[in-house]
Amino acid sequence: MESNSLIQRNFSVSYYQVSDTLWLAHAELQDDQHHIITKLEISVPELKIKDASIELKRKPMEHCLEICNKTKELIGVSVIHDLSKKLNELFFGAEGCPNVRNLFGVSGPGFIYIYYPKLIQEGKITQMDWWKLVGSELKDECIAHKRMHEKYSK
Repeated sequence: MESNSLIQRNFSVSYYQVSDTLWLAHAELQDDQHHIITKLEISVPELKIKDASIELKRKPMEHCLEICNKTKELIGVSVIHDLSKKLNELFFGAEGCPNVRNLFGVSGPGFIYIYYPKLIQEGKITQMDWWKLVGSELKDECIAHKRMHEKYSK
């Protein structure tokens, strides 16, 4: 069955260095019913959330606003170790919002993939330092990291 109808959901993530010790992760979703912006302030080198916010510029229902009350529970959470679990706790299910979970879920954990390469580019760490970090601190995050752990832990 062919269809000429195109429906899009557009996601974007941007990262801004605010200072030597603070970054902003800005994620956005736009579609016919939603325009949601999430922000995470991430401290470095700790990689912990200092602040979080949700802005609902367009929402399908007024009750959607209730999700904004949960953001402060992200303060102090590590973007490496604890964030995915905390996001599932707060934003999945009948008291959650999968759109907000997805935005925080891509922008928070994704931060390490711009932060560490930037440190390499600035000469603050080496590529090997990054690979070792991937194989140790991040070994449980994905299959490639697990393989790096297997390679460098021998």
